[in-house]
Amino acid sequence: MVHTFLFSKAHLIVLLILALFLYFCPRLTKNLLPYSYMIEKILCLLIFLEIFFEQASIMYLGDYNTLTSLPISISRFSAYMCIAILFFKQYQLFNVFFSWGLVSAIGELIFFEELPYVFPSTEHIFYIASKFFLIYAVVYMCEVRKFKVNKYAIKDNLLMCTLYFSFIFLLDSLTTANYTYSFSSNNIASIFIFVGITTIMYIPSLIFNKDDYDKFNFSFKKKR
Repeated sequence: MVHTFLFSKAHLIVLLILALFLYFCPRLTKNLLPYSYMIEKILCLLIFLEIFFEQASIMYLGDYNTLTSLPISISRFSAYMCIAILFFKQYQLFNVFFSWGLVSAIGELIFFEELPYVFPSTEHIFYIASKFFLIYAVVYMCEVRKFKVNKYAIKDNLLMCTLYFSFIFLLDSLTTANYTYSFSSNNIASIFIFVGITTIMYIPSLIFNKDDYDKFNFSFKKKR
């Protein structure tokens, strides 16, 4: 599978769906705290099933290739972090998941990669759904569970970026694999763009809470 940026009618439709989802997403987290245990298990199950059926669909169509089809994109790693946080209670990963979940999901929808199937297809639905699950998970964690990033967030983000991008770089360089870095791109510049954007997302904590990082919270709700 060749990963290339596509701007077409399909791309515009995806952007419209994304805009609508971002508008309604915060409203979908209202009054969910009493049901948080069930919601989190359902969200983890949906993420797992989406990955499973996406892989099964590629195999069924005969297009599976371990050099291009493994679920190891940066948004997939974000999904694994989400499951680790909500299911296995590895809450320290929220420092990284907060920025990775939003930037990887929204970035991959804006820079929509060209899938070798006629739009819309099952593969496109899986692709879009996987990004929406990540965005919703971040909003849910912030608005319902009140998770917060702390003073180690930037350091954790830089460390995780170093580990992940080094892994993908070595995999592509030492084999004939063709996995993207971020934003559906194989360009090295996409690494620096991703690191820069995710790091900038933590700067408000330095501006608004210089003396107490732990009290900083990101809110998606509209002020009335």
